[in-house]
Order: sequence, then C-alpha cells, then structure tokens
Amino acid sequence: MNVWLRRYAALVRSAWLVDLQYRAAIAIWMLWNVTEPAIALGIWWSIASQGAVQGFGRDDFARYFFGVALVNQLTLAWDAWYIDRWVRDGEMNFRLARPIGPVHEAIADNIAYKARTASVVLVVWMLVALAWPVVRLPFAPGRWALFALAVALAAAIRFLNGYATGLLAFWTTRATALMELQFGISLFLSGRIAPLALLPPAVASVAGVLWFPYVLSFPVEVLTGGVVTPEQYVRGFLGQVCWLAVWWAAYRVVWRRGIRHYGAVGG
Repeated sequence: MNVWLRRYAALVRSAWLVDLQYRAAIAIWMLWNVTEPAIALGIWWSIASQGAVQGFGRDDFARYFFGVALVNQLTLAWDAWYIDRWVRDGEMNFRLARPIGPVHEAIADNIAYKARTASVVLVVWMLVALAWPVVRLPFAPGRWALFALAVALAAAIRFLNGYATGLLAFWTTRATALMELQFGISLFLSGRIAPLALLPPAVASVAGVLWFPYVLSFPVEVLTGGVVTPEQYVRGFLGQVCWLAVWWAAYRVVWRRGIRHYGAVGG
C-alpha cells in the first residue's frame, strides 16, 4: 500500500504540474462544462415562472443545476480521446514499457484535474450562496458523506466506461465516435438538461436500466435532497455498484484482448 501511495503521489504531482502549463485551456474547458447547466437553469427558471413544474419550483431547479455543474466536474472523463490518439500514433508504446499500467497515469490525471476544477466550482457555489439563499444546502454531514460515496462511484463508472470505450481503438479508428454518441444520449438520460422526474415515463424507464442516471442524476439528488427514503438510497447505490462491476469487467476484457492485438510504431 505504501508503495502504491508513493507512486500515485508522484503521478498526481506530475499531472498537476502539467495542468499548470495549460491553465488557460483548463479554464476554457471548465467554463464550457459550467455553461451547459447554467443555460438549462435559465430555461427551466423561465418555465417555472408561472408555477412549479411537476413539483419542481424555481428554487429546486437552481439547487439541482448547481449540483449538476459540480457533479459533472467531479465525474468528467475524457480518456477515450487520449487513448484513441495513443493507439493510432504509437504513443502507447512507451507507456507499455513503464513499470505500471497506463490506466494508473489516467487515474492520476483525473484526480489532479478534478481537484483543481471542482474546487473552483465549489468555491463559486459558496460565494453565490452568500448572496442567493435559494442555492444554499443544509449542513448535514450524513448526506454529504453519502454524496461523497455516490460521486466516487459515479466517477469510477464514467472513467471505466470512457477507458473501455477508448480501448476499442485497438480495432477501430473511430472509438471516439462511440463516446460522442454516449455524450449525446446522456444529455437526456443522465439528467443534464432536465431532472429525470420531468422526462416522459417511457424515456425515464429506458434511463432506469442504463448507467447514465447513476453517473449524474443520482449523486445530484443525494446532494440536493431529492433522494430521501432508504429504498431510494439502496436502489441508487446498488445500481452504481452493478454498473461499476460491468464496466470494470468490460475494461479488463478489452484491455487483455486489445493488447494482444496491438501493433504500432512511433511514439
């Protein structure tokens, strides 16, 4: 354990220093990720001006989309685009020569990036809450602890999903197209543009059997108080654990078979 802690400390520090060289780019990416929920909030805020929408008032929408901005930043995964390039350009070669697998570099990069950007989003939320009481959340240590667990599981699911999809570059030159397709679907099925309770029943039933709600909607609802009963908590965490196991197995299968299939020069 101590050895792995030192390894990850070194990897995270390296990723943190690399991110410092791309401060402007990271600021733009973070702004883009925050803009989407801000636009959605503006739309639903206007709609709710005539009254609550299926139980959601203006205050509920404000807290929900502030939560979306934070959770999306904490669970964001972009590794499929990196892996696709590594395989096509041969940059995977020197990573395979390292004493630890490439996945650990990706995990450390995720930790460094999210620690920097999510902390900014959280600080902005706290500052806004000073002037806008509707986005304040009660101090409930139990809820925050459950939120931390839900976010950790959601981030792991989203990371493994992206990493396994990116590894399809061992066989195809358009692995990122699958991620872009998932990105489009997640707009509706993960709760990014509207709470899942507002979706048509048929769409909500489809979302319920996929992983999308567990990587965004569920953690947001834990944070904002949308999840209240023990049954809702159990169903949500059980769904997260099941999908985490599915994507872990997918990653292991694709990695083992892909690495035997891989052959490239360059890097």
